Amino acid sequence: MKRHGDLVALLKSNGMRVTAGRRLLLQLILDHSARRISLAEIHAYMDRQPVRVDRASIYRNLEAFKKLGIIQELRLPGAGKCFQYVLDRTVRHYYICKVCGKARPGDRKLFERIERALMDIHGFSKANLSVVFYGQCARCGPRARPTGPVPSEGRDRRSRPAAQARGRKDARGGRT
Repeated sequence: MKRHGDLVALLKSNGMRVTAGRRLLLQLILDHSARRISLAEIHAYMDRQPVRVDRASIYRNLEAFKKLGIIQELRLPGAGKCFQYVLDRTVRHYYICKVCGKARPGDRKLFERIERALMDIHGFSKANLSVVFYGQCARCGPRARPTGPVPSEGRDRRSRPAAQARGRKDARGGRT
């Protein structure tokens, strides 16, 4: 894992000023490099610091860190935006269930084939490919019960009551 000084050098080499707020944010990311950090945790941490950093600056810095490949953003159901340190890690591929929010690391062999195909077809190579798939896991997917009303079979728009189809007012005076 990179050290704080290495990340500061990376910022400088990309023409970024190294402000006190950026140093604090980098240190937070390094201190929690073994897990994902929620946006709420980042805000709470930065609010406790003696150096005042406004929310817009936090967002801009997180975007800059993403572009530099220092962090990866994940959107987890129920948790919202989370960020994970990824600069010197090799595999950053996830399958995230939109129902239960569980994030599973991707299959390295699958993504190696994708990287080879990108190179063979498009001549594109990138050392730090990062992919996130959102869907439903096996536990939540096909066996899960639907949460909304189940539409009646064979029913279409013409089967509504005539007053509703013509937009007449109901007993409360509202349109139907």
